[in-house]
Amino acid sequence: MGKTAKLEFVRRVLPLCLSVLGIVGGYFFMSVLSSLLCLVAAGGIYAALPRPKAPSGAVKPVCEPSVVTLDAIGMVLGIVFFSIALIGMSAWGGAAALAALICLGPASLSLVLFTVAVRQETSWVRFLSNGFEFTQFGLKVRVMYEDLKTIDVRQWEASGWVAWFQSTIGSSGPRSAVLLNGAQSTKTLVFKRSDGAKFTISSELVPDLQRVLINIDRAGVELPDVISDYQRKKIRQRRERMYGGPEREPPVSEEKQVARIAALIEHARRSAGQ
Repeated sequence: MGKTAKLEFVRRVLPLCLSVLGIVGGYFFMSVLSSLLCLVAAGGIYAALPRPKAPSGAVKPVCEPSVVTLDAIGMVLGIVFFSIALIGMSAWGGAAALAALICLGPASLSLVLFTVAVRQETSWVRFLSNGFEFTQFGLKVRVMYEDLKTIDVRQWEASGWVAWFQSTIGSSGPRSAVLLNGAQSTKTLVFKRSDGAKFTISSELVPDLQRVLINIDRAGVELPDVISDYQRKKIRQRRERMYGGPEREPPVSEEKQVARIAALIEHARRSAGQ
């Protein structure tokens, strides 16, 4: 996890802890003013910390609901249920204390929602002329087109909740990253590197897909099998217009050609004489 992602966790966890401290402390030992100051400080920390900015041209994962909504739900769950759990386990007894202990279950969902929000804020992909840069939880992986082993095009389909989970959670590690558009059916580009790393991206999210394919073809990597011969021809024609055609050998002058033929004939005579 990168420094940016850690800062985003601090943005959410520290205000949550201050809010719970204000409520629990107000119930046991703190004054009303001190409790309010804790709540105000929590809101100030959440709003004041700088937010991460994706670089120009980067594509971020689709987030439904929005990051602010996820944070709001997570804060409400955490503040309410953590406060009830701590107060109940300290001051209540019997069945009430047991019910307070059970509140730790829904309270922990706030941490899951915070993780989802942090992933959305600190994950994106940016396509360059010679490769792409995949960032997840603030950690960057630079993938060069020439290092790719294969590129496949696959139709990805899932039900509503599975599609939401995959597009929202998506990344499962630095060697298998996923960036989907959140739809139940999407056509994906699967980039496989020689070391086994795999990167799956919805083609609908790729800005200027034709330019990406031109840069892949320019790097000498085989284009996906689903691309027809006509499309390959058009891609290579556009590549030659943009970057020029393949290098050609300089034309040989007529005198050099005559000298080369004469040398070949002389060499043949000497070989026959021996």
